[in-house]
Amino acid sequence: MWEIKKHFEDSSAQKRTAKFLLETGLSVDDGEIYCNGVKMSPLRIGRVLGVDRRTVRATANTIEENEELSQLFSKLRATAFFREVARDTDAGLIEIIPEDPQGVGILAGVTDKIADMGISIRQCITEDPEFAEEAKLYVITESPIPGEGVDDIKGSDGVERVIVY
Repeated sequence: MWEIKKHFEDSSAQKRTAKFLLETGLSVDDGEIYCNGVKMSPLRIGRVLGVDRRTVRATANTIEENEELSQLFSKLRATAFFREVARDTDAGLIEIIPEDPQGVGILAGVTDKIADMGISIRQCITEDPEFAEEAKLYVITESPIPGEGVDDIKGSDGVERVIVY
């Protein structure tokens, strides 16, 4: 699905920058970087990543010059991820470590089990196994998952481990 890494094989700093843009949903349009329409500073992005602003600009230019990358990165949007605030709002948060992150049906199996408990799901976020060393699935629910429900989720196909917060 993703052929992004191959475009940055010659520069680890640009590869790291492109990965950051993708993970955070920062888009690239006309050689500029945006967060949901707000122009971002290459200098500040560079500071976060520990790279020079010129590396950030070069990454944006590489993306812009390649039709495949340009189409992808021009459509990205940043999304709020409620993992850090779930407990503050009395929501439930579980982290799923899959047996195989490329496995099919893991999300469906977990969400079916949660639905069977009558608990509403507020948000699901999965990490892309192409970019995360240990890709995980995060599920934020309207209320915490009871202990017996966690055992049910652990029994889902493709689930190696469940962490409850």
